[in-house]
Amino acid sequence: MLTVESTLPRHILVNSVLSYLDLSTLIKFSCCSPQCQTIVFQEMPKTSWNEITLSGNLTITDDQLCVFLRNIRAKENTRILSLVGCVNIKGPGLEPLYGSDVLENIDLRILGSLPLTGELGTMCGPSGLMDDCVARILFSMLPLSQREWEEPGIWYAKATKRPKISLRRVAIRPLKPTVGMSIHYSPILRNFFTCHGFLIGRSATPIAPLTCPPNACSLCFIEIDYQQEGIFCPTCNKNYCKSCAMSPKCAECSKRKCQWCSNVVQCAGGRCGKRSCASHGYECCGGCDNVFCLDCQDYELEFCVVCNEFYCSEECHRGAH
Repeated sequence: MLTVESTLPRHILVNSVLSYLDLSTLIKFSCCSPQCQTIVFQEMPKTSWNEITLSGNLTITDDQLCVFLRNIRAKENTRILSLVGCVNIKGPGLEPLYGSDVLENIDLRILGSLPLTGELGTMCGPSGLMDDCVARILFSMLPLSQREWEEPGIWYAKATKRPKISLRRVAIRPLKPTVGMSIHYSPILRNFFTCHGFLIGRSATPIAPLTCPPNACSLCFIEIDYQQEGIFCPTCNKNYCKSCAMSPKCAECSKRKCQWCSNVVQCAGGRCGKRSCASHGYECCGGCDNVFCLDCQDYELEFCVVCNEFYCSEECHRGAH
């Protein structure tokens, strides 16, 4: 365990040791003592906090996030923040970002994405956020407030100047699938997306509803080159940026689908753990949800000629008869 009592010079500890730790380990180290907290939050280079990825952290709360963002001066230092799958975040923890003019990319899909599965992992549904709180913080990063946007006589003159803004990508779980380019969020968040879309130049006219170019991501609406920065999913027939698609990779081929349409699964066999898509013949056990690739099938599955199914255990087989 690293301690401040180490014989390592302080600058070596910071630049050559702590700089290689992942974010989660770095935060744990900062909790060891007041001295460790000082080293992490005051002596680490500001560039260490340019990109904050807490994806899949199922335990972090708003209070913890708020303290962390305040300690790293996120309002001044953080350009990218991902909270994908952070189910205990509701919005107040983002308060230290209020008024940020450096944040470029924020992913608030605390629900509706991998690593969550089942209903919590479906693309559409409740955002899980406190909409009014989140919208207020996001609006603070735009040159127009929510009140100004709601009053055309006030915002028109300001908005037509197209002021430069840093915030380019905002991802939040939609309530239901998009139809054309209509946006299905709560009224408060929809108002933000409309304002944000106009300010970065994606709408046709100031009074037209938000419209996006054909190559825009279907979820966060950012413009993409899907050959380099995203994918076109042949199943749902939509474009996604790389961050939204989170497309699982098959070990056998290069076919890519979005995370919600992908049939890539991990082999439950103890020998390989390989991820394969249905095109390569993975077989489901007829008695449970376990999936095995073809390489493991001969070793770990038994075929029953009576029920024409593969089974991974006698218990599964007995349950079918």
